[in-house]
Amino acid sequence: MSAVRAAGPLDVARVRKTIRDLRAKLTEAVSLLGELYDGRAWVALGLPSWEALCAQEAAAAPAGVSAATAKTWTDNAGVQLATVTSLDGRIRPATSTSTPAKPRLTNVARAVLVVREAGDAGITVHEVTRRLKLHHGATSALLSRLAADGRLTYRPPAKRGQTGTYLAP
Repeated sequence: MSAVRAAGPLDVARVRKTIRDLRAKLTEAVSLLGELYDGRAWVALGLPSWEALCAQEAAAAPAGVSAATAKTWTDNAGVQLATVTSLDGRIRPATSTSTPAKPRLTNVARAVLVVREAGDAGITVHEVTRRLKLHHGATSALLSRLAADGRLTYRPPAKRGQTGTYLAP
């Protein structure tokens, strides 16, 4: 890491250059780690495993972070190995060839969909709770926030003691 630090806020050009440099260095670091792993560096050092090598040599130490954080950084930077060598010595593609998992909807999106499906009749907080399989308090807070944000409309009950309904605007 460079000892020289910027005195104030960085300009856009400097930020872009620094990010490019960081990505290049992370790519190089991942490549070097791959070389160590593929070459079974732990054997050359007389260690029992890759994990032992990482623990002894502190592979993420130059950045002052854990190995998990370093992996997250490389993943977020878009650095990806083409292949990996597993502990049994087999070389496999680094990414899965299976179908990607279907993205999960957030509770907010699920709640809005349930209310929209109810149509003009609206839906009570109790019905939404049952459909979403959430805690009543969490559902009530969620619907209240959505109504306050204008994403849903709350229709108060006709009589006292009844439950109001939520509608899609």
